[in-house]
Amino acid sequence: MTTDLDEAQVKALVDAWYKALDVHAPVDEVVAMVAANGLECYWPEGPTFGVDGFKSWYERVTHTFFDEVHTMKQLEISPRGDQADVKLVVNWQAKVWNPPDAASKWLGMDARQTWVVAWSDDGTRPVIQKYVVDGMDLMAGSSTL
Repeated sequence: MTTDLDEAQVKALVDAWYKALDVHAPVDEVVAMVAANGLECYWPEGPTFGVDGFKSWYERVTHTFFDEVHTMKQLEISPRGDQADVKLVVNWQAKVWNPPDAASKWLGMDARQTWVVAWSDDGTRPVIQKYVVDGMDLMAGSSTL
C-alpha cells in the first residue's frame, strides 16, 4: 500500500519536470515522470493519451522548440491522500524556427496548468496522471505559435 503524497514530493516532481523539458532530456527520463497507465494530457495543440501519445508529443516539441526556459511563477499543491492536485503558472520562453524562414522567432508566455499527481504503479515515485494546459498568456513582443 502506498503512503500519502506530500507537498515536498510533488514539488520535487514539478521541479524535475521543468528541468527535463529545458534540457530536452532523453524521452525515457521524462516518461518516468508520467503515469504508465491512464495518462491524459491536454496540450494546446490537442490531447494525447497514454505513454505512446506522450512520446509522440515529446518528440515533436523537442524537435520544434529550442533555448527553452521554464520559470515557476505560481505553484499550489493540494495533497489528497495518495494523489495531489496541482495548479501552476509557469513562464515559458523558447525559440522556434520554421523553415525556410530567415530567422528564428522568440516565444514568451505564462502557461496556466492543472495537474493530477499520483503514485507510480510500483508505488516508488510520484508521477503525472493528468496534465492540462488551461491557457496561455502571451508576453509583450512574443510571436504566436
